[in-house]
Amino acid sequence: MAYKSKRWSLAPRILGLAMLNLLLIGFVLAIFAQWMFGLNIESIALGPSRARISAIANDVQGSLDLEPRTQWSGVLAKYAEKHEVDLFLVGPEGRVSLTGVHVQLPEKLLKRMGGSSSKGYGRPGERRGPPFGDDQRHGPPQITDSGFVPRGGFPAVEKSFFVVTRAPLSYWVGVRIPVNGPNGEKGRPAVLLLRTHSILNRTLFFEWRSLMWLGLALAAVALLCWLPFVHGVTRSIHEMAGATEEIAQGRFGTKVSLQRQDELGHLGEQINRMALRLEGFVKHQKRFLGDIAHELCAPIARIQFAFGILEQKASEVEEPHLAVLRDEIQEMSSLVNELLMFAKAGMQPSDTPLVSVGLDPVVRNAVSHQLPGTGAIQVSIPPEITVVAYEPYLLRAISNLLRNALRYAGASGPILIAARREANRVLLTVTDCGPGLPEEAIEDVFAPFYRPELARSPDTGGAGLGLAIVKSCIEACHGTVACRNREPSGLEVTISLAASKG
Repeated sequence: MAYKSKRWSLAPRILGLAMLNLLLIGFVLAIFAQWMFGLNIESIALGPSRARISAIANDVQGSLDLEPRTQWSGVLAKYAEKHEVDLFLVGPEGRVSLTGVHVQLPEKLLKRMGGSSSKGYGRPGERRGPPFGDDQRHGPPQITDSGFVPRGGFPAVEKSFFVVTRAPLSYWVGVRIPVNGPNGEKGRPAVLLLRTHSILNRTLFFEWRSLMWLGLALAAVALLCWLPFVHGVTRSIHEMAGATEEIAQGRFGTKVSLQRQDELGHLGEQINRMALRLEGFVKHQKRFLGDIAHELCAPIARIQFAFGILEQKASEVEEPHLAVLRDEIQEMSSLVNELLMFAKAGMQPSDTPLVSVGLDPVVRNAVSHQLPGTGAIQVSIPPEITVVAYEPYLLRAISNLLRNALRYAGASGPILIAARREANRVLLTVTDCGPGLPEEAIEDVFAPFYRPELARSPDTGGAGLGLAIVKSCIEACHGTVACRNREPSGLEVTISLAASKG
């Protein structure tokens, strides 16, 4: 039986932990970069994009210089459509629109523009140079990636800035550019505002495809580092879990073949040692039971012989007492025979001849051995189904199942025996309509001397070896047996055997 996990698999949990670890490392590095190098959301957003934003601003500025002020709104609309952003041209403090189109700017943006505009223009009352390139000897000011550097020697101002506003969520980039004044004067200060509602806008901020490929590359590196380790660990755990499940089913010959030098390898060795010791204990126990049963056969035979002589000489007055004694001797003899059968089947000799056996004749033979009048039995087995088994053991197992079903559920309805083939296995089911078993008894019902008294009346007799013999016989045929309760009532016992190829 293959091991099947009933919980979350370990592999995705470890890989998920590795991915979470990667994210946490990135988060810690971001905090470190902010603390050590002063990086913030503005520098992260604008850092990779300053060249693109500067190029857009230069293009817009050049187009505005060639057009009269009345055409500036059309110029901005053209660039807005091209770059999928909203463009606005306002005064240095954002209070005046230079295109004639009124725009209501958020207060947070206005504060940033007002604070930024004062920087580089001097404090109130301070003498300043001519505004943005009025000194024609040096030509108009130019925009660079590092900042706005005006010609003529007066101080530079913050070239670009980044602001995030809410309700609605908007991302603003402001770039200070010189424009023509209303009377044709050159180099008047202005602010070009670019607005987008997505931080993934490729024109302004991130090249999200590059980020996606970076994330995939990091994930691939993490998987390459973790996947071999996780695969090796989970494969070893899976193998050990499957082996322990086989051992729990009584198949002590199962071994864990781990070639590891770590704790998992040591655990596999201990599982093999445990299986070997358990196999020895179980075999010694069954051999002990067989030896006891064999030794009891001789005295019981002598008792039966003596009882026969006593019965011939007994008077009619003693007959009732002899009948009770006869029943006790017969029960003792049956118990010893069952112990012998259980021990013999449980030893599972390696030379047990397993051959192709027709299932339908064996089942009908077992049905014919049942006492008449104890209940109805219905057989539904395709005649072509054959299994690999030792026929005496298979016959004994089916006979015990039928006897058990008739004893406890024969009066509740017919006993149904059916078989079907699934892949290379044959499943034989014996179903009754009785009260079933308590759920806690399902796992123990095939144990020797186990009798679920709460579900079955103790008046029905038996020593609790019938189903144990079934399990021993089927396992000697390299098969498995299990049972489950049916709805609304009844018990179903399933025998699984290898299908014959012939």
